[in-house]
Amino acid sequence: MARLILSGGGLGLRADAWPEALDWLATAPAPLHLASLASHDLRQAQTLAALLGQRNSAVEILSPGSGDPLRGTIFLCGGDATLLAEDPLRASQLRRWIALPDLTVVADSASAMALGRRAASCTCGGHPIRTVAGLGALGEWSILAHAEGPHDARIAALHDPETPGGGAQLALRTGEAVEVVGLPDAVRFERVSWSRT
Repeated sequence: MARLILSGGGLGLRADAWPEALDWLATAPAPLHLASLASHDLRQAQTLAALLGQRNSAVEILSPGSGDPLRGTIFLCGGDATLLAEDPLRASQLRRWIALPDLTVVADSASAMALGRRAASCTCGGHPIRTVAGLGALGEWSILAHAEGPHDARIAALHDPETPGGGAQLALRTGEAVEVVGLPDAVRFERVSWSRT
């Protein structure tokens, strides 16, 4: 299984606002790949590629359906978690990547949310949240990105009606990142060194 890191967002089009994460990505295990599985828009990947290039880091942008890198780091850009969760090609590609043992997969914002038991369409900007079944790669856990704190009221939208108690939810603030450990049965989250909170 890949090393899996979840980010609550912050590496979007203003990615230069989180230099700690950019510095870590620039030195992450090579080769470094960027993918926009949760969006049809490549601007986030292109912006990150340019910023990482300034740090002398070579980057390849992967497209949905492209081949599977066997080693290195894949950074998954944000977008719409429901797009990723409901698209069989994109979901299958992500499942393959997180199953590969020599990869580090960093899922930002919507990509992190899509990995959970439930996936939300939007968690920022005041838009209503629409939820769908997520990829279920985190056991009973669902993820809320761009959270306002650990008890953000929007997390209630991620309760799974088919799970006793609604399942477990983790709220990640913008700029917060955790590593997923203990998959598949004893999932827990450990803060990474470049997390801002």
